[in-house]
Amino acid sequence: MDKKKLRKIILAELNELNSEVKKQNEEHLLCQLFQSDYFLKAKTIGLTLSQKIEIDTQPIIEKCHALGKKMVIPRTGPQGKMDFCLYDAATSLETTPFGILEPMSTSPSVDKRQIDLLIVPGVAFSMEGYRIGFGAGFYDRYLADYQGDTVSLALKLQIRNDWTPDSYDIPVKKVFTE
Repeated sequence: MDKKKLRKIILAELNELNSEVKKQNEEHLLCQLFQSDYFLKAKTIGLTLSQKIEIDTQPIIEKCHALGKKMVIPRTGPQGKMDFCLYDAATSLETTPFGILEPMSTSPSVDKRQIDLLIVPGVAFSMEGYRIGFGAGFYDRYLADYQGDTVSLALKLQIRNDWTPDSYDIPVKKVFTE
């Protein structure tokens, strides 16, 4: 299936998902993440500030804070560039044209070699770790030379094998699913 068409289908299904069912499934995914070596050994973790249809990252933020782990969140720029900035209570955020909260342009970026684990968002995933993102290609560009660990959290409806990754797609190392 065409990636654009599949993205549209999965986004519609995510929008229609019962919030209680979604929350229960997210809790199961978070348990898997929190018990994984990827999470346990990471000192600095990159994640997004989730949107309503995405897996809620607030529990991850709270867990990282409780464990004293550093968190970094993405900031997008021109020509599909993306970097990560330290995220804590003092981080100033702004809303992008995509409606996503990101660090302000004045926030210093963190060298990607200092990020141990990236929790990579997506719309659809294959069990081999390939993902269909939201269409702008920011993560594939960033991951091209990223050396740390990568994982994704996916609800069952997001796991699909009826699409073909492109040559530039970068798989994550592990997809946690229900």
